[in-house]
Amino acid sequence: MSGNIKKIVEPNSGIDYSLEKDFKIFTLSKELPITTYPSYIRLGIVIYCVKGNAKIDIYSNKHIITPKELIIILPGQLVALTDVSVDFQIRYFTITESFYTDILSGISRFSPHFFFYMRQHYYFEMEDVETLSFVDFFELLIRKAVDPENQYRRESVILLLRILFLDIYNHYKINSLDSTVTIDVHKKELTHKFFQLVMSNYKVNRSVTFYANSLCITPKYLTMVVKEVSGKSAKDWITEYMILELKGLLTNSTLNIQEIVEKTQFSNQSSLGRFFRRHTGLSPLQYRKKYLTTEQRTNFSKNNTI
Repeated sequence: MSGNIKKIVEPNSGIDYSLEKDFKIFTLSKELPITTYPSYIRLGIVIYCVKGNAKIDIYSNKHIITPKELIIILPGQLVALTDVSVDFQIRYFTITESFYTDILSGISRFSPHFFFYMRQHYYFEMEDVETLSFVDFFELLIRKAVDPENQYRRESVILLLRILFLDIYNHYKINSLDSTVTIDVHKKELTHKFFQLVMSNYKVNRSVTFYANSLCITPKYLTMVVKEVSGKSAKDWITEYMILELKGLLTNSTLNIQEIVEKTQFSNQSSLGRFFRRHTGLSPLQYRKKYLTTEQRTNFSKNNTI
């Protein structure tokens, strides 16, 4: 089934193309759909820096984006973008989580370790030849996407992006220890499904039993499999997602604690405070003071007590 390609013109964004809502190309932009404070994004984003610089933070792994760098952000990562220079310009495209799944379908299941590897190894310095190749690839994506004679535009884009992600995955396999580890395919599949469930439900359900029931297995077996495949228990991963979300929200000075309670669906401020202190050793107020200016800290303290 062919996709519905639209050509869009937006101020300061160059000429943009979209494949319905699943895939969007920005040929020359000064902005990215990333907040200045850490927050989970559902989109996957592939960025090529043309000029200028900016600071990107993925799961506290910070990097300065500079020209001729390729940045790969997988769906579901915790990301922030700050210190953007006035001359910052990028080319990039976005893919939805479901489109990302379509891209990977038909390929041997990617290792769950790949997702965690890409938290740290998400940027690639490109030589001149590689830069030219990527620019050509970018233009090819556009041509395939907008070709009115092509009845398989969606399929063509998926196949091209599949090649890109296979190249990235090959880089991971060469540079990671995972290539020497043999784990049962069923266990990898189960762990992959677990992480998909956690990404969608960690704010509402923090019980291993919920995820085990959703996967029709026992909590004990889920814990064992996730530990074997990822190195951490299921409970540890659920907690990590929640703590990282809270830290991201606490660095956003526009939100008060009650608003954070509502966003993360804790019963009240006290329960949020106990959870955060138990896993970080700090109260939300103590943690937030590390990131706010003196004026912001004063205003925050007047309205929050935990």
